[in-house]
Amino acid sequence: MIALSGIQLSQFYGIELDDFAGEIAKLALWLAEHQMNVEFYNEFGRTNPTLPLSEAGHIVQGNATRLNWEEVCPKNGGDEIHILGNPPYLGYSRQTVEQKLDMEAVFSFVDNFKKLDYITCWFYKGAKYIRGCKSKLAFVTTNSVCQGIQVALLWPTLYKEQIEIGFSHLSFKWKNNAKSNAGVYVIIIGLRNVSTAPKFIFTANRKLFADNINAYLANSKNIIVTNRNKALSDLPLMLSGLKAGDDGNLILSENEKDDIIDKFPNSIKYIKKYIGAKDFMNSVNRFCIWVRENEYADADRIAAFNKRFENLRKFRLASKKVATQRKAVKPYAFDETNLVESNLIMIPQTGSERRDHLPLGFLNSGYVISNGARAIYNAEPWIFGMLSSKMHITWVKAVAGRLKMDMQYSNTLCYNTFPFPPISTQRKNEITQAVFRILEEREKHPDRTIAQLYDPDKMPNGLREAHHQNDIIIEKCYRSTPFSNDEERLEYLFKLYEKKIEEEKNKNT
Repeated sequence: MIALSGIQLSQFYGIELDDFAGEIAKLALWLAEHQMNVEFYNEFGRTNPTLPLSEAGHIVQGNATRLNWEEVCPKNGGDEIHILGNPPYLGYSRQTVEQKLDMEAVFSFVDNFKKLDYITCWFYKGAKYIRGCKSKLAFVTTNSVCQGIQVALLWPTLYKEQIEIGFSHLSFKWKNNAKSNAGVYVIIIGLRNVSTAPKFIFTANRKLFADNINAYLANSKNIIVTNRNKALSDLPLMLSGLKAGDDGNLILSENEKDDIIDKFPNSIKYIKKYIGAKDFMNSVNRFCIWVRENEYADADRIAAFNKRFENLRKFRLASKKVATQRKAVKPYAFDETNLVESNLIMIPQTGSERRDHLPLGFLNSGYVISNGARAIYNAEPWIFGMLSSKMHITWVKAVAGRLKMDMQYSNTLCYNTFPFPPISTQRKNEITQAVFRILEEREKHPDRTIAQLYDPDKMPNGLREAHHQNDIIIEKCYRSTPFSNDEERLEYLFKLYEKKIEEEKNKNT
């Protein structure tokens, strides 16, 4: 005799914040039961009757961050319990007052918990629930819980519960049938008690076995990458751009610059080229007023400058911050004035995760870089090749923080932590030649912006091939055989990172 299904709706438990949503969840369970009964009948020729309707699961109305999950779904002896869901993501700026209080209730013991996404409450409470019993959990979540500063805040806390990642699905676009639903890029993380059972990393078309899945969803040890003030590898200093703090008074459009110089020819010596990430990406020319302390008296005689200086002085005095008020005595200057006069490599702070390479600028002396970008001054060309490689952007995509879905490039977290091996002068020369080919290919398209050139769907074939050749050379710096995919690259980079960290510790002891 063929057995009937032993799965009953009474075995399903849930928490819904909204009472109406809870009733919809019960209805959904009845519909799902009917659909599965049909499938069971088609497969085995018999099934349980759908009618009369049975108990529709235990759906509790309440706040999942405040309820005791063991009271909602008691753990009885050897019960095997699976927790799954798609909790609300919500970064700090999008959280309501009530949700911020929820975060404090769950993570009051974690410094800087406000930098965690709201969904991390479910990960922590879920980890506490499944610890030491035959239970697992899996949540659909945004990538951010595995990127940037959230890794160091969340994952050590989870590891203390003797929890590990049993499987993960790497980033994919997920959307539902809601009207005007544009979709969001998400990952799936499955947690379990520490076990010797196999671990898997899923992609859109591959299932990969992993020795361990770390917090960055890489096949590597449980390494936490943290901010550094000095580069881990033998690389030159990278600095943040300069913060103006000027309410726009020291920044000029090209038309404003031309108008001022036309009326006051003497003003030209106080105007410099100014560039930020958006300017660079979209070929926008902007300028700034750059006056040193010993030049202020002369510059203030220029009427167009005098008006702007006075507006800036008033703006700073009106600030609630004492530090800003003090800067009102220098209404001619940026908040930060440590300008370096040299050629430079510019790295935009914000970048699309869709790109295969970081779009960098190789600029001549004379630019003032905004704080929306990073810069390496007196840079050798081979550094450009290393930074624009697939190896580097793979690392950046793994460890960088996010603003919405855009990567936030950080000199302390992305660049200073990047593991790059020592290379010979000959190798540097090879990379330099590859860089020149990239720049030459860019110049063949003067009608396109950098944003257009680095759109992965529209990149010119010549530029794509130039980057490919650069990637081949960069990967030879790591090993003789090329990498097959980003998963391999990231696995290798984490091993090298671990090795370099260990060497640094031994050197300092």
